[in-house]
Amino acid sequence: MILRSNRLFPVTLVLLMALVTIWLNQISQLGSFGHDLNPSKPEFVSEQVTATRFDTQGNILQRLTADRLWQYPNRHNLYFDNGDVHVYKLGRLDYRVQGQNGYYNTRTKQAFFDRAAHLTKPAEGTQPDIEVLTSELSVDTVKRYASSPSPTTFHYGKSVGNSVGFNYDYNAGTINLLASARVTYVK
Repeated sequence: MILRSNRLFPVTLVLLMALVTIWLNQISQLGSFGHDLNPSKPEFVSEQVTATRFDTQGNILQRLTADRLWQYPNRHNLYFDNGDVHVYKLGRLDYRVQGQNGYYNTRTKQAFFDRAAHLTKPAEGTQPDIEVLTSELSVDTVKRYASSPSPTTFHYGKSVGNSVGFNYDYNAGTINLLASARVTYVK
């Protein structure tokens, strides 16, 4: 009987070691942890958000503040409520865009304001301050270009203009009024 148990012990030990090895291999496999995210539900939601981007010299480039910010899984758009985007040039405020709702594409660096958009540019040198009021607005922060297909009101110093749609090229300093344009110019 003792002879038999002496032979059985090593076989049992090898069998137990094989089972432990298989079990450890199964639990240590790298793979998908958890479950896939639902693409129709936000991956995250944040309240009272301030996000800031800086250039390579440490100067502020952009600042986004919002009452609420959320993003869906595997998407580049950051959606926001009551968004306020400040864009800076050499550390000084260049222009500001506010809107009730919208989104910012992190890949293209474009912002879209869906309702009640308000763009302001402070006076600089001999240029007066600029104010643009419209219901929807898209802003390309890289190309420095803004546009809207909706009815828009402009204030350029004391001058006032209205149109249905516009394109504004900040680099060239030109604005194209697309339709039904009326302008009252005051020096």
